[in-house]
Amino acid sequence: MPETMTAASWWHEIRRRTRERDMQRLVWQNRTRKATLAAYLGARARARVPALLPEFVKAMLGAALGFWLLAGALAWLFDARPLYTYVVLAIVFALQATYYKRQLARDPEFRVRRCHCAGARRDNTETVLKSSASTILGVPNSVWAVALYSALLVLLYGGYARAALLVAGVAVLASGYFGYVMIARVKGLCSTCVNIAGLNCLILWQLLPVLRAG
Repeated sequence: MPETMTAASWWHEIRRRTRERDMQRLVWQNRTRKATLAAYLGARARARVPALLPEFVKAMLGAALGFWLLAGALAWLFDARPLYTYVVLAIVFALQATYYKRQLARDPEFRVRRCHCAGARRDNTETVLKSSASTILGVPNSVWAVALYSALLVLLYGGYARAALLVAGVAVLASGYFGYVMIARVKGLCSTCVNIAGLNCLILWQLLPVLRAG
């Protein structure tokens, strides 16, 4: 009887260990399938994301941070309102882009001086400004931008905060569209345009309390 019990226990132990090995193998296979699926989906996602998108976002956020610090310093030193600082800077950069556009029309070999202040490593400002997407109805986008920011400045000075918020929203949408054009169609980044996009986000952020105020 003891020998029978010993044999039964031995057989039970073999079966238990076999089940454990089978379970471990199933767990390992399941993890392998999940890892393979995750790698496949990740590769597909990376293939669908434009190569310039991460750099565009990084450069825009870097520019926005720099302008935010600058506006904070001016507010502390001269009591300048950050909102007005952002709008004036947007006008300056729009005028700068207009100047570059004019120089490129005169001399296709003209090269914009690089400062890499927005953190962009692949700056193709000339390519972007010479593309067909840089004009609307034959007028450079930068000229439209100067008019838009000038109108925004007038609205702010006149106390028309809601109208200014609408204009700022249009500016952000325009930046989003032209960012898409740079990334997907032109396949090049314009540092001046990226700076303006960062300023548009800051302007809208400053005006958002108007919505909360009712």
